[in-house]
Amino acid sequence: MQPQDVFNRTFDDTTAAIDAWLVTLAGEATVEREKAGDYWRVGLRPHQPSACPVELLLSRHQVFDCDIGPESVAGQPITDLTLFLPMLQAIVDGRVVLRRWSAQATGSELVRELIVDVRPGQNWSMRRLVRAGTAATEASAVARDQVYVAYRRA
Repeated sequence: MQPQDVFNRTFDDTTAAIDAWLVTLAGEATVEREKAGDYWRVGLRPHQPSACPVELLLSRHQVFDCDIGPESVAGQPITDLTLFLPMLQAIVDGRVVLRRWSAQATGSELVRELIVDVRPGQNWSMRRLVRAGTAATEASAVARDQVYVAYRRA
C-alpha cells in the first residue's frame, strides 16, 4: 500500500484523466459516472452490439472492483493507478478476449480467462476456475476465444 496522501493525489489525477478521456466516447457508448468521497465509478455500455461493456470502481481504500464483459473481480488491491486509463482505452479499442477452456472429452467448461491487451507486451487478465478440481485436466482442454470489437467502427 502507498501512503494515503500520495495515493489520494494519484487517485485524483487518474480519475481526472479518465473523466477527460470519457468525453471522446460521445455517441459510442452510454457513460455513467459517479464520484463520492471514498470512491469513483464509471460504467461504459457500448452502442456497438459486439463491443465489451465495462464498469470500474476505484476506492480511496486502495482497492478496485471491475466488471468486464461477463467477468467480475471485487476488492482487488490497487498496485498501480496509471494502469486503469490504458486498460479502459484497450477495452474501448476492442483489445479484449474472453477465453473459455473446455474439456475435450465432454465439452464442459473448465476455466475462463479474460485478457485485456493494455499495451504491447503488457496484458491485464483475470482467470477463474469454473469447475473445482479441473486444473489437472486443463492440459487436455480446448480453448475457444470470444473477441470483442471496438466501440468505434471504422
